[in-house]
Amino acid sequence: MVAASAAGQALDTSETLQFERALAGLVSEERAVQRVRELVELGPRMGGTRSGKRAADYLLRAFQEARIPTRLYEDPETWCHEERAWSVSAHAPQARSSGAGQAEQTVQLSSAWPWGFSPAAEGSAPLTLAPQPGSAWLSEQYRFHLSKDEPPALMLIDGGTTLDGRFPVIRHLRARADNPFPVFGLSRADGERLRALAATSEGPVEVRYALDAVIARERPRTVVAQLRARPGARKGFMLFCAHGDSDAGGPGANDNASGVAIVLEIASAWSQAIHDGLVEGPPCELRFAVWGKEIHSSRAYLNEHLDALAPGEAPAPLLGVVNFDQAGFGSGADQLFIEPDDLPANGELVRSLLAVLDDHTGHEGFPERWATNGSLGGTDSYVFSDSERFQKKGLPALLLYSSAWGTPRDHPRTPEQRGESWHERDLVSIDHDVHYHSSGDVPENTTDREPWNMAWCARVALLGVLRWSEGLDER
Repeated sequence: MVAASAAGQALDTSETLQFERALAGLVSEERAVQRVRELVELGPRMGGTRSGKRAADYLLRAFQEARIPTRLYEDPETWCHEERAWSVSAHAPQARSSGAGQAEQTVQLSSAWPWGFSPAAEGSAPLTLAPQPGSAWLSEQYRFHLSKDEPPALMLIDGGTTLDGRFPVIRHLRARADNPFPVFGLSRADGERLRALAATSEGPVEVRYALDAVIARERPRTVVAQLRARPGARKGFMLFCAHGDSDAGGPGANDNASGVAIVLEIASAWSQAIHDGLVEGPPCELRFAVWGKEIHSSRAYLNEHLDALAPGEAPAPLLGVVNFDQAGFGSGADQLFIEPDDLPANGELVRSLLAVLDDHTGHEGFPERWATNGSLGGTDSYVFSDSERFQKKGLPALLLYSSAWGTPRDHPRTPEQRGESWHERDLVSIDHDVHYHSSGDVPENTTDREPWNMAWCARVALLGVLRWSEGLDER
């Protein structure tokens, strides 16, 4: 790679590495961690909701502080849900030791978290371990076939938890406004407490519940910032992106405030480098998108907003995409993943990222363990790579992350690809996040514990795209 100084002069290899490390040094691990905390404090940030709108406002301010022009898009209308406040408790009669009357035993179910699209509700219902009309049905799994005539008042699910049982995994009911009753996930311990209470109570156990929730057709908000290329640069832009919602409706620290923090760090580092005179500008235009709703918003951008950022502005071709998702924590080991390495269109960009890792691994601020793996799907980069536009033009779309889903998995290594940097074998071990899509996906459990993951992803993506885009005219 040949990098350009602020004066446009070529640098030799040693100077190039020094230049890259100076640029990468503008990525702030501490700032990324704080970003995640601030985003989680806003709420789940689901598209079209109050917390989603607060998050869009937050992003507009953040890009403005980084001196980068930004635009807000209102995406197509879709079903949206927001659970704003709730409480669930169990109350059981208990015989007094003196034998005079009864006392009430109260169990606060502090782990309770509502499933997405649970309707607003308030009241009390008897606890049952089998479906009964008007009851608070405690079950290990959601297996209710809707009965319009005799539904329970609510369901409590204690069999869908994180691997350690500490937090309920958050799932969705149907995306509609007429779901007949709310569903709450519980930790394994709270489920056991309820079952013990039902077995030992002197009488029926009453569950008292309240849920303030909104289900409506709304328009998620997507924020896109634009950093101009240096004079004489190639026409076109590279897109860095991440979904801004928590997807499941939980706190969403690792999934996906971590990805948002990375996008902000890359944008801030580039802008600071230009402001400090380290560079004239990037070798192609850069855009930074935070999607209001995963998949829905990236698809809308691809189909409706891709060819112009502002009215009257000449269209600039999209050159490629780098996406970040679950990029702030891994329950197994510290490592970075690049996906997918089995699409020919990704070959040059993958090689640029690997060259950065080879040149900087062992240097402070870069990972010692990394892997490339084949297509696993399930995130916004695939909206682009699966599109006719990308496939016809052979455009790259990559994902950088530190964990995938909630359980560890081994996947076949892509033939003739690097696979794991720490093993020579035919499998790639994909790390997981035990807090995936659960109420436990909070900063103190995830990004606070491994803040370097976000900084790794930001630095490797920044330098890899820099090298790749510098060589565009040579390919």
